[in-house]
Amino acid sequence: MISALNAELLLLRHRGAPYVVGAAWVTMVVGFAFLVPAVVYVNLDAGSDRDQLLAVLLPESVGSTAVSSYPLFGGAMMLILGVLLTGSEYRWRTWTVRLSQGPDRTQVMAAKFTAGAAAVVLIAVAAMLAAVLSSAVIALLTDSPLDWPGAAALLTSLGGAALISVAWMSVGAALAVVFRGTSVALAVGLLWTLALENTVSGLASMFDVLEPLRSVLLGTASGSLVAALGAPTLEEGGTPGVVDHLGTPAALTVLLAYTAVSVAVAVWLTRRRDIA
Repeated sequence: MISALNAELLLLRHRGAPYVVGAAWVTMVVGFAFLVPAVVYVNLDAGSDRDQLLAVLLPESVGSTAVSSYPLFGGAMMLILGVLLTGSEYRWRTWTVRLSQGPDRTQVMAAKFTAGAAAVVLIAVAAMLAAVLSSAVIALLTDSPLDWPGAAALLTSLGGAALISVAWMSVGAALAVVFRGTSVALAVGLLWTLALENTVSGLASMFDVLEPLRSVLLGTASGSLVAALGAPTLEEGGTPGVVDHLGTPAALTVLLAYTAVSVAVAVWLTRRRDIA
């Protein structure tokens, strides 16, 4: 397992996908969570709405603001990275060599998911650091106090972002194994993320029979966890995807379940199939 993990980490360091996805996500967090609202703030007339918007951008709220984009946009980005991590092995036809000359299939797949988890956690750390820097710059430019949240609060927000990222990455990696490649896996994953989950969530508000299905959706769990971390929900004027349908224990359970099931499905299919 150690040799397989070392090989995966070495491979990950020499691939462009983690760097491209990571840079894109950090840019999106800074741009959509801080820069765009800051521009709106500058152009608003003085009033309570303007003060409320500024409060979200200041260091005191940086933890919840930084994770507010994860349920919808961040999840999609991490799903794409997960698809690329496993699906590229089929496109490059490298599975045969890897699974015939090294550790067994279970260890190789477990190492790939572990390396992927490490990558998305590092991306979450980079995004949080960028958010902290952005909020500090906004506070200095607006002559606002640099009142930072406690270290525990920041670490809790970072942990939530990391857990959401790992869950979505795991689903993407499993989809690539199911469909043996990247194209169909990306199409299915993004269709699920951007269409199916939003449709079910919207219909569940009108048809109670769909409520149990909404409660086990990955987006619902992600949005509920972010809401528990202090981010305003969509109904409160917050970011799309942030909801409060589940309590924190239930949201954590759903996220962990998606991660575990994704790993199990990928391992099971890899052991049963002829990779060639």
